[in-house]
Amino acid sequence: MNSFNIVNLNEFTWQLNVAITGGIFAVFSLIYDEVYIYYGLITFAFGVSAHVIYKFFEWMFCKSCSEDKNYWIAHLANILLVLVWILVLLSIYFPSIIIN
Repeated sequence: MNSFNIVNLNEFTWQLNVAITGGIFAVFSLIYDEVYIYYGLITFAFGVSAHVIYKFFEWMFCKSCSEDKNYWIAHLANILLVLVWILVLLSIYFPSIIIN
């Protein structure tokens, strides 16, 4: 039964799964409430950029991932991207929180 899967989401990184979910959310927000299309598009952009940055740092610092002491840089980059993602979404949907 596994050979009939069109796309196996288990083979993707979690960042690409977030990007796919954001893209699907953007499409459905066009149907139901187009106010939230920015959420889907920004989430898609976050997922793709986080995937690219994660793969770069994994290539750069992960010689043997279980023993590498510099691999924390890849995780730090993901944490910073998540914080930027949240701040951008808050500034779009709740601008009074960020400005004041």
